Amino acid sequence: MAQEIEHYLMEQFKKVLDGKDKSISKIPRYNQFQEIKSLLVDIFSSFSLVDSSIRDKLYYLNNVVTECQMLTRKHGFNSPEELLTINRIRRELNKIKRELKATKDKLQPNNGVSSSQDTETSSRDTEISRWTTHVVDDSKVYGFDDNVVSMEKLLLEKESHDRFKAVGIVGREGIGKTTLCQLIFNKPEVKNNFLPRIWVCMARHPDDNEDPKLAIVKRMLVQLGVEKKMVSFIFNEKRGLEGLLCALHLQLVGKRYLIVLDDARETDTWYGKLDSCLTSDKKWDDGFAFGLPKGNGGRVIVTSRNEELAKMMVGEENIHRLLPLSDPESCWKIFEDAVEDDPNLSYPSDLEDLKLEINQKCGGLPLAAKMMGQAMHEQVPKYSTQWNP
Repeated sequence: MAQEIEHYLMEQFKKVLDGKDKSISKIPRYNQFQEIKSLLVDIFSSFSLVDSSIRDKLYYLNNVVTECQMLTRKHGFNSPEELLTINRIRRELNKIKRELKATKDKLQPNNGVSSSQDTETSSRDTEISRWTTHVVDDSKVYGFDDNVVSMEKLLLEKESHDRFKAVGIVGREGIGKTTLCQLIFNKPEVKNNFLPRIWVCMARHPDDNEDPKLAIVKRMLVQLGVEKKMVSFIFNEKRGLEGLLCALHLQLVGKRYLIVLDDARETDTWYGKLDSCLTSDKKWDDGFAFGLPKGNGGRVIVTSRNEELAKMMVGEENIHRLLPLSDPESCWKIFEDAVEDDPNLSYPSDLEDLKLEINQKCGGLPLAAKMMGQAMHEQVPKYSTQWNP
């Protein structure tokens, strides 16, 4: 009976993608759905019994393909909320594709080198979609100048030169929290004033199954130059998390460091009050803060969508709220870069009105403006010569 359900769900999924309704090809992430369908067809045709997790994936796929049909627009653009939903769907589809490739490889172990390479590529794609680094192309960033200046002043202020300071950058998804941090992290003045500088993505790594506390502290030690073998030795021989935090403190003590904790999500109070110092009634592993020395002007920047979480970590007085872009020119430039100067697309004469429209429809969110441009680039047919919003 269980296999019948999976086969039924598979037929329903194929029916939607391969049916007579040609408009299906216009739904968001259509190519991703087709790639996943091909993988599922291979799995179902090659094996009499399929992995039990396939059923959950098929339930999700059938639901989300219907959602994408509802998001399809014949004219104009999706709203900022819809664009962010599409972005979340993209990430989830990447994850499903990666897991299906792993399932296929597990069920068919002698399938040659190419499948292994595909799995690695898919893994990298998934990691990139969720994983942030300090790298940024500042030539394609617009509208952040004032925020960069104010944050730079906050980090470099002389009156707190030797005191520890933690700052939180908060705002909704797609507003540019990570981008702002990347710009600050790479400023020459910041590089000259802080050493070491490390970037820590707080999201759970696709290949990480251990406690987030352990994973984050280990990640920090590796970025500070501690070899992975030594990190494992510290964990195994020096009392686990307590030993790791003590080692982190020793790596940073006496240094004017800068640490970016990007995309904080864990609400455990263990991450709270980063300005706290270790006292005689506490142990090293009682708080994340105890791994961060306080006497030499160290700085920590936390980014999060959750303002209450950021307040818990850095204090309400140290919150920097990032607002949507108000300048239509900035949103337009982001949109234009994403369109990639498509030669088949010519803009109307009332360009200023179009810029205002882009700004309004993306809600001032850089990610939404970028996705609007990418959608336009994908959807403009080769025979098109005129903008038609």
